[in-house]
Amino acid sequence: MKTNKDLIWILGGVLSLAACSAALQAAERGVTPGGIAYVSGGVAEVEEEDLVAQRKNFSFWLTTASKGSGAFLADVRVRIVDERTRQVVLEHTLDGPWLFANLPSGRYRVEATYREFADSKEQTLRRSTTVQKGSLRQMLLYFDTSDRVKHEVEGQPKVSPYALP
Repeated sequence: MKTNKDLIWILGGVLSLAACSAALQAAERGVTPGGIAYVSGGVAEVEEEDLVAQRKNFSFWLTTASKGSGAFLADVRVRIVDERTRQVVLEHTLDGPWLFANLPSGRYRVEATYREFADSKEQTLRRSTTVQKGSLRQMLLYFDTSDRVKHEVEGQPKVSPYALP
């Protein structure tokens, strides 16, 4: 009987570790000081499933990708500014290619900055968008990347022009 108990404890430990691992890979959630809820991520399959399930709860969807290859990009610093008040409503460095935010109705300036390598020049893209009550707004931002990055990401997911995650 002692052997079965040991096996149950070991199996329980393995299951606990698997659950912790999945939780660590889950998408990053937050709320800005101004009350804007957001979620970002999309690198791991668990994150993608989580984001797909939650996207309907957000009014603004942003995807970052490589120009040409369409490969997803992470580590993009995003800053969203309310154009009327000039206040920063969200500032976050993406840990995956997707950012969903629950922006209230209004006009926003989205600034996204990406540095491919430590010794590379930063690229900043700026776009404006309008979010209307009861609707959602999607934005795709494409950054120039080197051939080295394009080859490293072959076989990884690419951005679909028809649908976000």
